[in-house]
Amino acid sequence: MNFITFAEKLGINRDDAIKIYRLFNGGYFESLYYSKPPMLNKLRDWPKKYLTKRLILVKTPSLNQAFEALVWLDVIAIYGSSAKLTNNPMKYDILNKNIEEVYDKIREYSLNNQISEYPTFSNLDLYRADVSPFINDLVSKRMEEIKVSDIEIISDIAYDSKLMEEIKAKYPWAKNVKRENSIRAFQLSDKVSEFMDYILPYIYYLASSKTFYFDQILINNTLSYTIQTVEREGESAVRQGIINNDYQRKVKEIYDLIVRTLNYF
Repeated sequence: MNFITFAEKLGINRDDAIKIYRLFNGGYFESLYYSKPPMLNKLRDWPKKYLTKRLILVKTPSLNQAFEALVWLDVIAIYGSSAKLTNNPMKYDILNKNIEEVYDKIREYSLNNQISEYPTFSNLDLYRADVSPFINDLVSKRMEEIKVSDIEIISDIAYDSKLMEEIKAKYPWAKNVKRENSIRAFQLSDKVSEFMDYILPYIYYLASSKTFYFDQILINNTLSYTIQTVEREGESAVRQGIINNDYQRKVKEIYDLIVRTLNYF
């Protein structure tokens, strides 16, 4: 199933569903499903994907409902996958709280950008359509990601980064660097410090995915709170050496792995 089919099952006009899908680039589910590991890193900017001047184009009641369906699908797919991964029930009061928070942000953004008409929450019966295929898709993606080694994921991030492009442009030898040696290439460049700053958020979300810490926090809290907690505790583990849980232990483990790889030469 895709968002268009999901929206149609809610009684939403197909053309309006397609328009909303295109205006907001498929929402967060789409970003998560097609992302490279760690997929949770795509949630760092939550809910900014909705906060755009394209909101002014959501003018009709049907478009408003299509937008609401997109937000709802994103939220319930993310929460549902976390609930399933941790074997916990979904708490619908938490789901509703998160959606309310998104609409508060939309209202704030719209007023600050002189958008007088913006999406509002309606009485759409969002429980009519089955969301389990979307939840299962995210769970499968997460489980696939968990099986991949930390060093392979970090090496891929390093190799595909703009920093690596800059190194290749500056140092002739770097053009021959293989993907599996991408981290070590930074040690031979002048961008070690920049790379470490760049890679830290990826470490946090990789560690929180593999330990299911992100999910354990999320099932009782909003996405915004979960993201803040993961980044704050991850930074404490790296900067201050504070280790109070398995997540922080995993953060330190991945960080130390990168440092050892950088110091290979």
